[in-house]
Amino acid sequence: MKLSSSAAYGVLLLWLIFFGCTGSSNSPDDSDSPGDPGMRMGLLQFRVIHNLQDDTCLPDQCNLTMEEETDTAAWLEDIAAISDLAVLHWDRPIPWLVFDEDPQGNSRTEFYDGRIDERLRRWIDAFADHFKRMPAGYLAVSLLSGNRDGIQAYRLNETEGVDVTPRCPEFSPGMQITFDYDPGGGPVTATFDLERSYYNFVMYLYDKLQPDYLALVVETNLYKEMEDPCPAHWDGLVQLYHRLYDAVRPQVDTSTKLFATLTLKEVLDYDDNVCNPLAFEPCDGIPSPPAYAPSDPATCYPLDSSAIGDLDQGNRLEILALSFYPDALLMDVTQDNLLKLYLEDWDGTGDCHARAPLLPYLDPTAALDRLNWTKPMAFAELGARSKKTLQFNGEFFVASPADLTSQSFWLDHMLTAARERGFEFYVHSFADDYPAIGQWTVRQGVLDAKIYSLFNNFAYMGLYDDQGSPKDGVTQTWLDALR
Repeated sequence: MKLSSSAAYGVLLLWLIFFGCTGSSNSPDDSDSPGDPGMRMGLLQFRVIHNLQDDTCLPDQCNLTMEEETDTAAWLEDIAAISDLAVLHWDRPIPWLVFDEDPQGNSRTEFYDGRIDERLRRWIDAFADHFKRMPAGYLAVSLLSGNRDGIQAYRLNETEGVDVTPRCPEFSPGMQITFDYDPGGGPVTATFDLERSYYNFVMYLYDKLQPDYLALVVETNLYKEMEDPCPAHWDGLVQLYHRLYDAVRPQVDTSTKLFATLTLKEVLDYDDNVCNPLAFEPCDGIPSPPAYAPSDPATCYPLDSSAIGDLDQGNRLEILALSFYPDALLMDVTQDNLLKLYLEDWDGTGDCHARAPLLPYLDPTAALDRLNWTKPMAFAELGARSKKTLQFNGEFFVASPADLTSQSFWLDHMLTAARERGFEFYVHSFADDYPAIGQWTVRQGVLDAKIYSLFNNFAYMGLYDDQGSPKDGVTQTWLDALR
């Protein structure tokens, strides 16, 4: 069997560009004064469940899901107990054809509630209840696909999504999207107006959830960093965001902040090959000690704020909300500091093919001060792993170091940096760990290598382990900051 991205509900490519603060203090600061809620803290709602550690699930019992849909309300209650910001991060197929029709009557929610499938409506309603109970709410809707190089797939049914565009569409005004799909009785062709359908969908979710923060596009700047022809179509995406902002702004509460999110790694313009190239050597004998030159902030974090400036034209970024996965910096904050490469046929018992010590640590948050951004800021998603995992780059299995020491460091460091800078909210990536996926899935074609790598990059980012138990130096750090 083969698990495709659509079979896993179109969200398996959620984070294509994976992973892309001074001391610690849990004492209250001035932002916690009476009448000021301080920095809100939330969690992405995803709950990854799979049985792909080994191949015993073959031939037809292999499973991989990212959303809790069996008992959504109970899962959201668990999240509510360790956060004060409700979060719905929509990064899954969209019922485009349903929302291509403008609502009739007085209630937008009733109109679309009666047209989407029952399972999806119940899932959204669970979030609506969750948002009502929480002190504040953040809704992020991803127009872009998980790859961030196309449009979200069409939700065909409860388990399948259908791609609607090739890579790198142009996003022209009045864009009509035509695609083929099979609703069950044979192939058909359908067309929808992208801007109308997306606006109706976003406003439906807004009406249901009434969030305090609304991201209209997620990780927007990744589009301009993709391979050609995406960068040539960046201006079209920016203009689409501007039109969406202009349409949504008068329809939502004046206190609701509207924005698009960006990835911090790309804003930093970080490239380890420029910052301090990894010093690989064969895996023979005793590892050589690190011999890197001191890292230079201007070289490692030269900054590229062009996407911020483009999106903010007309003051249309009301908050600078960043996603960041610091393990991607490959910096030495772990006990085991060796990055290792294994040959494709490695069976888990032999030595590595090559190794390199991680790079000297250089604080990425200090570079934020050089952006000269004067409006509010937030971390829209952020997380670091607590265990080493394997990814496959097409040639080697890559073992990227991580442990509880590094996860604890990044969590404490980023929480402190966010509070010191008066960030409005901070969203951690996961509540619970999930186990890493086995290499066999790549070798036997059950998972695409990219999907395998992406899931393993995020496998151990939870505040709790995969049994729901607290993690030393991690769980309590979060809870203390929340209090």
